[in-house]
Amino acid sequence: MCRKKKHEGLVIQRKPVICFNTIFGQIEPESPYLWDRGKISKPLTDEMKITHMGRSEAVNRAMSDFGSEESFENAAKRFREHYRYDCSCSTVSRVTKQVAEEASEYVENKLSEAGNSYGDNSKKGQWVEKLLIGLDGCELRTAVLKPSEDSEQTTPVYNNPKKEKVINRREVRIGLTGPLHAVSKIYIGRTDSYPEVVRQLSDASVLIGMTPETEVIGIGDGGIGLKEELENQFPDIRFISDKTHLKDHLYDTAEKIGIQEKERTVWVNYNSEAISNGEAARIKSESVSRYESNPNPRLKRLIGYIERFENCMNYNTYKADGYPIGSGEVESAHRSVPQKRLKLPGACRHPDSINPMLSLRVLRANGWWDDFWKKRTQMKIAA
Repeated sequence: MCRKKKHEGLVIQRKPVICFNTIFGQIEPESPYLWDRGKISKPLTDEMKITHMGRSEAVNRAMSDFGSEESFENAAKRFREHYRYDCSCSTVSRVTKQVAEEASEYVENKLSEAGNSYGDNSKKGQWVEKLLIGLDGCELRTAVLKPSEDSEQTTPVYNNPKKEKVINRREVRIGLTGPLHAVSKIYIGRTDSYPEVVRQLSDASVLIGMTPETEVIGIGDGGIGLKEELENQFPDIRFISDKTHLKDHLYDTAEKIGIQEKERTVWVNYNSEAISNGEAARIKSESVSRYESNPNPRLKRLIGYIERFENCMNYNTYKADGYPIGSGEVESAHRSVPQKRLKLPGACRHPDSINPMLSLRVLRANGWWDDFWKKRTQMKIAA
């Protein structure tokens, strides 16, 4: 490279030694600085992207690999154990968060591209006959710094207004999609509204093989707006209300309306089995009669729940057809996708960091990690 620059008339002015981090350790190459009448060149930086205290793509990948699985502190320790030199916790945090932002863009582009191909006849051979989708939510702790209510308090050095940590909760919605009886599924995850989350779930379903001819079976709990949005974006969906969620409603209602504990299970099983046999309308009618003679807010909630899901609780028919009646699979995905990394004991996350980190977790869960890094490296080289 230097010979090429010399042919262009540039002369080496100095050769500072820089430090560069590679997967094999830190190296200290010379970085020639060339100049001639206003023309400047640093071949190592300009053409090889090697800068002082910079990192190779392999190092960035290793840091974000560990940072997507464990706390940044533990990720720094693992990096040191594997590669025999130190990196700071803050460096791992900075690199992982930067990669997470790029991962978020990669996931969005991949899903949107798939969604735009819905109904493409050229992909007819890849279609899925029966597709299972599921969506469920869990909460993560978040923290943001806000100015203290006591506006007179300031920091000791710069006299800036003191800030206090405000702890809150944010719902993370995880979805899965895949052939009905397949073990492998594609996952999506966001802290967003149902329309946006279900849109990603629809795109992921197209990616895995959904066509207009695909029979879609959806399962979920009683989240307000969930069933309605799934039916909006999957018009022919066969929605199944999670049976465990129904039984939770029944047990809570039994307690609130005063049924004794020893009789509670019998009452719950009677109602649950009747509903499973397609008698939801009868159970609703009996509950309405009971409410008219003894009004109870909890019983009214149960009536509303049965009315809302009346056509989604024929569990014995679903089992005979080979369909699941519980949302355990998507609930398990909470533990493996967001919670394993984002719900560490005592940890809080800034709300803005959740979706990018979720994208990293989705990359790992879907087996897209290698493809993401291949495309990222290609973009770096092209730039």
